[in-house]
Amino acid sequence: MSLRAMIFDIDGTLIDTNPAHVEAWRRAFERHGYDVPVERIVVEIGKGGDKLVPSVLGDEVEEREGEPLRKDQKAEFLAIAKRERFRVFSGAEEIFPALRERGIRTSLATSSDDKHLDATMASAGVDFRRLADVVVSRTPSDASKPSPDLVLAAVEELALQPSQCAMVGDTVYDGQACQSAGVVFLGVLTGPADEAELVEAGASAVWRDLAQLLSELDRALEIASVAAASL
Repeated sequence: MSLRAMIFDIDGTLIDTNPAHVEAWRRAFERHGYDVPVERIVVEIGKGGDKLVPSVLGDEVEEREGEPLRKDQKAEFLAIAKRERFRVFSGAEEIFPALRERGIRTSLATSSDDKHLDATMASAGVDFRRLADVVVSRTPSDASKPSPDLVLAAVEELALQPSQCAMVGDTVYDGQACQSAGVVFLGVLTGPADEAELVEAGASAVWRDLAQLLSELDRALEIASVAAASL
């Protein structure tokens, strides 16, 4: 089967929000009396909050304070988004019409709820929901990344097979989710992971950012198609 769709992570891939998520987690942890270094949080970014909290503070804290911590992190992120202007990565807007010209459908796949998406897009000044063919967000019943639920939901919404899709992401958790879903993973270096880490997580190729991927789009599609044929 030939490649027919490209799925995009949002945070750290299309929009430079990862530092804001890190800071929001740091503040939330601090509110609850936990002094967690930024460096410890950075490596967890890309996971869902239901997996981040126990990974950082352990299962006992997750059971006792997981939900309040996630609620406070969301509040802190919304406050940051209201005050700051998130940077849109170069090439992020242009890649959607370029893919459409090539007959490739597009999807956004995010763990954010509508309130967070609204705040993120307003801060960035670009509503990517208007550029993509499909937008999928995590439901309460979906397991968060690195589980494959969100990726599979995007595949289902596109009405395609996993082997007909590729996903662009910036974290190893994107890659692990793609591997479990049977979807080709293409990495960008605009998040916390380096090239070796993304390749180890299953990336068929890695680009500096979406601008470089866009400049090599036909090559990227060829790489993804070859990788998909081997799945």
